[in-house]
Amino acid sequence: MKKVVFTFIWLAAAAGWAQSTERVPVVIELFTSEGCSSCPPADQLLAEFDHAQPVPGVQLIVLSEHVDYWNSLGWIDPYSAHEFSERQLRYTQALHVPDAYTPQAVVDGRFEAVGNNAPKLQAAIQQARREKKLPLRFAAKRSEKTIHVELQTEQGWPPGAEVFFAIAEDRVESKVSAGENGGHMLKHTGVVRSLTKASMAAGGEIAMDLKTNGHWGEHLRVVALVSSSRDGGKILGAAMTTL
Repeated sequence: MKKVVFTFIWLAAAAGWAQSTERVPVVIELFTSEGCSSCPPADQLLAEFDHAQPVPGVQLIVLSEHVDYWNSLGWIDPYSAHEFSERQLRYTQALHVPDAYTPQAVVDGRFEAVGNNAPKLQAAIQQARREKKLPLRFAAKRSEKTIHVELQTEQGWPPGAEVFFAIAEDRVESKVSAGENGGHMLKHTGVVRSLTKASMAAGGEIAMDLKTNGHWGEHLRVVALVSSSRDGGKILGAAMTTL
């Protein structure tokens, strides 16, 4: 049986956060594909952001969401899912982007940029850090087949709020044998393996079990996302822990 790990974190962001010792969570969602030759540099940049945490006062929470619309062009991305293509499409519509593309980075559901454009991403992060975030209390406990998560906010859920829990895998490597990246070994960070929408409960508390898969690696992170269904999926609050 796998060792049980219990992790508890407290993240808060409110007016006057600059005077606080807490870091403001900012979420970067990278829409990518192993079938896209332009994506590996964006995958690498995402990993660098995750490792270096280059923006003072900010906790960058990175997620790599592999879309499926490249899968007919010679290589089926093993991490792709149609739900990520649909999630990207919703952002595309909300942010008034003419077409979905890869690599696309969406910052806090509020700003978008080409995923390998570091200066533009830095600018988007600086804008996102100024937004007031919902203070969250987040705990995750891993057992052999599930991850039990508990999320709480003392302020209650804002009108139109939605909560998603993402399980993402780190230190992912893939040998691509066909398509635009054929012959290359690709590395990924924060690859979303599951994205679960929670049922909203009164009182600002959610507790549920997330299923895991024995084929996933050991290096997992769990991310709680509170977003606005009324405002194009903008991220209202986020928290992350590694397992």
